[in-house]
Amino acid sequence: MKPFLRTAWAYHLALLSLLVITGVVWTACGVEEERTVERVELYQAVSAGSEFTCALRVDGSLMCWGNDEADQAKGQLDVPREGTYVAVSSGSYGSCALRDDERLKCWGRVDGGSKRFKRFKAFDTTADSTCGIQLDGSLHCWGRSVGDLSNEPDGSFVSLSNSGSWACAVREDKTVACWGNRATRDWATVPVGTFEQVGVSHWGACGLRPSGELECWVEPGPDGEKLLGHPPGPFTSIALGWEHGCGIRPDGRVECWGDNSSGEASPPDLLFQSLSANKQHTCGVTVDQKVTCWGKSEFGPAP
Repeated sequence: MKPFLRTAWAYHLALLSLLVITGVVWTACGVEEERTVERVELYQAVSAGSEFTCALRVDGSLMCWGNDEADQAKGQLDVPREGTYVAVSSGSYGSCALRDDERLKCWGRVDGGSKRFKRFKAFDTTADSTCGIQLDGSLHCWGRSVGDLSNEPDGSFVSLSNSGSWACAVREDKTVACWGNRATRDWATVPVGTFEQVGVSHWGACGLRPSGELECWVEPGPDGEKLLGHPPGPFTSIALGWEHGCGIRPDGRVECWGDNSSGEASPPDLLFQSLSANKQHTCGVTVDQKVTCWGKSEFGPAP
């Protein structure tokens, strides 16, 4: 091909590519036609509330769906429209999200609201309280049930889980400390050893050992015992709901155990990178960054 023809061909090819990208092409008859390209939503995190769900898009924006019963000027589905966020946690009637400047923003009915002058690197919101890990690794809890959680343990922590009536957190040395009203019960003694992650529900707690095995400590009785029926490991992460739990296997598959009255312990045959569980539904972010939920359908259908 002569240089001129090669240059002309490259020019027309580039022009055609530009027109396709902008959504305009010409048919064989020379008629201009506009095509709509469907937008694909991608997510980096999800949090299951009691009767709603919130998710964090990859661009740092937020989205919530489900029932809106917050009874507030800014309801539990009315996400902030400004700012870029890196984490989200949903409770019973509201949520909080962590901005990229390490400050919290809350909406709906969140007792105690945001902590405007404090900065956090992790947090967990429930119906009556929020607990966060400050930048120095120390714990700070606030909200209506903070009386149960005001005796935060000392140490430098990396992750936590809060059920409202008690909470547990993992220190930098991977030991676990629990505090709050239910943490004083005989059954709530933390097992000896180290953990990579801990999850707390009203009826008990489960920790993920460095080996990937699970160990749970629960209240005696039928409700707590539902959390003891977990399969053997290994798992890479876990999420506890009210009476059920789910874990991600090293290959991305999810297995759940415990109560399944609403289908909350019946995960789809997909591969996941993270999970969040609540009373009657469970949600996860798949490896291709989509949000999928199972359980009570009106609380957590995929957006």
